[in-house]
Amino acid sequence: MPTQAKEIFEAQSKSVSELLSDNGLGLYLPPYQRPYGWGKDKVEKLLDDTLHGLKNLGRAPDSFTFLGTVITIHDVNHVTVNPIVKSEVPSKVLTVIDGQQRLSSLLILLVGLHNLIRQRAWKIFKGEAPDPNDSARSRLFLETSDILQHLGAAFYERKNSYGTPPIYPRLIRAFDDQWARDEKLKKYESPIANLIYQYAFLVESDPANSHPTDFRPAPRQNAGDGEGDLIKRYNEIRTALNKLAQRKSIEELEDLPPLVTLATNIEFQRALFNHELASELCTWLGELEDGPEAELMRLVMFAAYALNRIALTVVQGKNEDYAFTIFESLNTTGEPLTAFETFLPRVVMAEKIEDYQDSDAYDYMKAVQGYLDRFAVGDKLQSATRDLLVSFALAETGEKLSKRLPDQRVYMRDTFERHKDSVDDRSAYLRHLSDTAAFIGNTWEPANNAPRTLPGLEASAMTDTVKLCLAFLNSLKHTIAIAPLVRFYSEAVHADEGEEREKRIADFEKAIKAITAFTVFWRATRRGTGNIDSQYRAVMAGADSLTGMGPLARQWAEPDAAKADPVVDAEALKKELAARLSDPKGKGGVPNLASFLADASALPLYTISRPVARFLLLAAYHDTIEDPDNPGLIIQGKAGVASCFTADGWEDETHLTIEHIAPQSATSGWDEDFYSDKETVHKLGNLVLAPAAANASLSSRPWPEKKVLYAALGASTADDAKEILNSSDFDFAQKTEDLAAMSRYLPHLRSLGQREGELSPAFMDERADVLLRLAYNRLKGWLGLEWSDSGSDPAVKANDAEIGNDELEENQGASGLVGAP
Repeated sequence: MPTQAKEIFEAQSKSVSELLSDNGLGLYLPPYQRPYGWGKDKVEKLLDDTLHGLKNLGRAPDSFTFLGTVITIHDVNHVTVNPIVKSEVPSKVLTVIDGQQRLSSLLILLVGLHNLIRQRAWKIFKGEAPDPNDSARSRLFLETSDILQHLGAAFYERKNSYGTPPIYPRLIRAFDDQWARDEKLKKYESPIANLIYQYAFLVESDPANSHPTDFRPAPRQNAGDGEGDLIKRYNEIRTALNKLAQRKSIEELEDLPPLVTLATNIEFQRALFNHELASELCTWLGELEDGPEAELMRLVMFAAYALNRIALTVVQGKNEDYAFTIFESLNTTGEPLTAFETFLPRVVMAEKIEDYQDSDAYDYMKAVQGYLDRFAVGDKLQSATRDLLVSFALAETGEKLSKRLPDQRVYMRDTFERHKDSVDDRSAYLRHLSDTAAFIGNTWEPANNAPRTLPGLEASAMTDTVKLCLAFLNSLKHTIAIAPLVRFYSEAVHADEGEEREKRIADFEKAIKAITAFTVFWRATRRGTGNIDSQYRAVMAGADSLTGMGPLARQWAEPDAAKADPVVDAEALKKELAARLSDPKGKGGVPNLASFLADASALPLYTISRPVARFLLLAAYHDTIEDPDNPGLIIQGKAGVASCFTADGWEDETHLTIEHIAPQSATSGWDEDFYSDKETVHKLGNLVLAPAAANASLSSRPWPEKKVLYAALGASTADDAKEILNSSDFDFAQKTEDLAAMSRYLPHLRSLGQREGELSPAFMDERADVLLRLAYNRLKGWLGLEWSDSGSDPAVKANDAEIGNDELEENQGASGLVGAP
């Protein structure tokens, strides 16, 4: 029978006492829950909210302090409890999906109240009931005893057992703790469980007729993460409660209501204690000013409010997936756990807790965590984890993984489960995840502008061409390229040293060059992305191959023992990408050079994608010289004559930034045809790379003045530049010396300075054709293209589809968008 909505979860509002004092209740923190991390400000807010609610209760008996929602799973079969003594687990285990920080803070508040009330009670009663004839003190003794009992029941329970009943903390953490009656089997090592257990043991051990030991915990050596913060917050709560009891004002907090309010307001008493206080006690309280009795009653009043008037909504989900979905729907203030954080315990359990730290899995997960640790908890960590897992899923199984947390959690769970029975298979899966994190964190986008590296490979593997391609793809925010690059990187890292390693490193460079060339040709021939992401996804999954290439992903999306394992082959990738680009009937639609030239020269590449335009210009300018037969144009020269298509050239925007030859806005002195169509000035033929600092002089100058500047900026020496500038009759915005200092030998600028006559859109079209041919010749080998250059070839227009729904979904909330920068 299908699951009904009411079976997915149930929600109830409960007071702290109703939630925590439920007989047989055990609250359980899964291992993926973060360590305790509340700061002083949050504890102050908890105290202030409580004081504010207590003050309001004196005026409105229906007042509560609502602390939000706690989301749990009622773990009937104890599947989340590990380690476990099955017969000794509490009868009702609630696994906490969200709310552990609030619950932990409430528990240390209750412990602190219990401790201070015990201390004050000893001062007054010395461990004995007062004389029955002293009715006021007798009533105070009873109220104190009752509140101590209720406070204790909220943070620990004594289980029925032979001999001394064992102490069960209400809240414990997976892996660190274990409920057990047997002294040898019990284990309370987590910060919160240890604090509760140590205090409860103190309470149970102190003789009734001796001064109770004041509980002052200190952090243990080698304690778990969060213990320092937990104990700091406990001590801050203790200090604040002491001051409140003594009626000392705390700047950040409201004051407690005066005792006379409690003594004279029956509705207030009923709301706090669920009964009226005895008249003798009320009369006495109305007269109390200060002293131990007044301090004790103030703490009792505060404790009663904390137990009975602080409320939470407790949601019990059917299972973990439902619980996380509910959390994400309801969450407005808390920070959800990432899919990696919820995946980690599955790895630990698969490896077995006792063996985990000595396993390869531990090293791989630690490496991934090391990458994610650079991001602060919050949006940045969520975004980094989402992006990591999207790339990993594409590299691992060729699947397009959603960025939604529930989908990512399910993917990691299900794909890991395929390998749970094999140590080698699990290791390969986790190693691949670690490789993905290493590549993203060190190669794709290193932290703090550090130089790019290829961890695990020789420094020589990071060639200048690899650096150039990485810088370009990253500037394009072309994150879809990460997955195929990870496949080649991972193969190289884990190849045997020697010839095999050298071959794999060479394959990595072939692959990144093929991916870069494919991306440039594809993006240069259409206005949008043309659904380029779907092409890469098909390659990763082995879908609709034009060359017979299998999946590039590490595994088939659906396991099939009859299918051969995927192969990582750079030549196969080149052929497949070239075929997809050239397919005249498919989405590539660029079957020949004529088609590429026609499409790329007609588009306003400056506004569509500046990285693509700049990459094409650098590729075209590399090692060229002025064309002596066609002033204003360039031709291929000898190697090394004018190097710019390099990693340094890409980074050198000081000298090589995109500038418009004909100004972007209509200006006197320029052919009006440049402005008859608003896109004309943004086409490749009207773009040039020039020193950024010269922009003030170049800007909207007429062509005769600009050509002088181009000639000077591209001059072989500063002296040549000065001579060119001084021989002209023009005044520029910058000094001659300053302009000359910017000059360097740049044939593409010198050639423009040699152009005779006016410039026209027709010349710019001719120039675009030359530049695109030069760029094509530079890049065609990267992709293994063999396009026909016949003048009779028809120019086929590339499929210029808009971004599809798949890319729109991929881009939602993404930090690395695929849109055109």
